[in-house]
Amino acid sequence: MISASSVDYVRGLKGEDSVLVTPTDMLKDYGILRLFKRLGPGEAYELPYGSGLMMVQNSSQTHQKAIAAVYENNTGEVIVPQTLINFFSEVEGRICIFNKGVGTKYVVKNSRGVSQNIILTFIS
Repeated sequence: MISASSVDYVRGLKGEDSVLVTPTDMLKDYGILRLFKRLGPGEAYELPYGSGLMMVQNSSQTHQKAIAAVYENNTGEVIVPQTLINFFSEVEGRICIFNKGVGTKYVVKNSRGVSQNIILTFIS
């Protein structure tokens, strides 16, 4: 057996069949999302959850992270603010995290004029 610090897939069983699962998909089933995403100007990505604890970093610009507890009605508490990240509304020139109200999922959107690398951890 080979020891590795990271893998692309994990082998599992579904009934009697052997299946391959990405670590990201496996964690999503338990309410945890770890996302490394490059977003183009104006591009948005829908997150799989409507509420939870979120940590976001614009790794194109800074090593600092923003942390917020987000609720499904597009409100919450920003625990650690970061000037490049905006929660609960869309603002020009930032990475924005918001939803459209009760029953919708959160979206992370790049409202900057250039592509940005985002690192996001969401615990539902």
